[in-house]
Amino acid sequence: MEIVSILMGLVIYIAPIIILYFIIQLAVRKGIDNSEAGRAIIEKHYEKSSMDNNKK
Repeated sequence: MEIVSILMGLVIYIAPIIILYFIIQLAVRKGIDNSEAGRAIIEKHYEKSSMDNNKK
């Protein structure tokens, strides 16, 4: 029974951390996508990847 309570305690602490990770990841991605700097970086990356594909 003690093992079950330890596992439940771990789940109670780990689950919110995982949920927060995904929420923060989505918020940062949305923030970068909506910023001018983020758009410039994405555009530069797209141009570089398309140039690399054309070389092959």
